[in-house]
Amino acid sequence: MSLTQLLRPHLWELFSKKLRDKIDRFHYAGSFTPEEALARNMRLVIGSDGKLLFYWLVDESDGVIADVKFQAYGPISLLAAGEIACELVLRKNYDQASRISADLLDQHVRDKKDVPSFPKQAYSHLNQAIAAIDQAAQQCFDIPFTAEYDLTPIEHDFHEIPGGIPGWEDFPSPQKLAIIKEVIDKEIRPYIELDAGGVNVLHFKDDKEVVISYEGSCVTCHSSTGSTLTAIQQILRARVHPSLVVIPEL
Repeated sequence: MSLTQLLRPHLWELFSKKLRDKIDRFHYAGSFTPEEALARNMRLVIGSDGKLLFYWLVDESDGVIADVKFQAYGPISLLAAGEIACELVLRKNYDQASRISADLLDQHVRDKKDVPSFPKQAYSHLNQAIAAIDQAAQQCFDIPFTAEYDLTPIEHDFHEIPGGIPGWEDFPSPQKLAIIKEVIDKEIRPYIELDAGGVNVLHFKDDKEVVISYEGSCVTCHSSTGSTLTAIQQILRARVHPSLVVIPEL
């Protein structure tokens, strides 16, 4: 073994802290049997890609994934991808689950927004998880689902900056607007898109009012002025500055 190989960081050290915490306490490892699905009046769906399998218990009345487990046979990064995917699809319907991307899996457990949680050599395992999700979703296409969801797709942990970004008050307005748009692009829009929706920043007024517009399913969804709007404002206040107020242009 060469000196370079000896000094190369162990894969574990390249995972984000949030991801290591998930690996230390797997919540979704396991499987469901047809008998368990029948007892709970659910459809059992099994999606697989190589050595990763997802077991979904799907409510046939609305397509919602009521419970989920996974089995994986391979490196720890494959198990980690299965765990994160299960966490994201739970209590979403199969259409929402089919919109999850490998980037979103990685973003979900990042310690810092610009630092990947999985190392490059493990990224193929994220793609395996997405392929298994897609296969599972295809088995649900005959189940009706509503286009308007009660769940807020951006209910997730986010890193808070106490007091906001240092020096925020002194930034010129164009720079403030650029920062706000970046946070929305990276930490909000991917979750909105799970519901076939969209969000855009229209104006930044008086250095505190963020005026947004919705697209797609968000236009008619009641949560766009409720839980989703609240979540967007909370994330911007935590990541940018606590004085920000988000106002939808309806």
